Amino acid sequence: MNEYDPKYWKHGVNVTVGQFCDYIKKNIPSDAVLYICGDNNVSLHFSPQGNILSVDYDTLSDLPEYENCAAGEPVTGVSP
Repeated sequence: MNEYDPKYWKHGVNVTVGQFCDYIKKNIPSDAVLYICGDNNVSLHFSPQGNILSVDYDTLSDLPEYENCAAGEPVTGVSP
């Protein structure tokens, strides 16, 4: 298991995407691998109605709104 550096240990409530991106850009190397809940599988889910971005390790592919859809790759563009 990797050992974490406590100087980067942060917690927030209602953090905006802009605040998150600013922190990451200023403090974390751009080639660092993103893990969610200890897993390198990353799924992005966005609700335009709620203006909410969810970053998850679960694809949530069983949700009705994802029926007959396939997740896109973030590197080449996230599927709408």
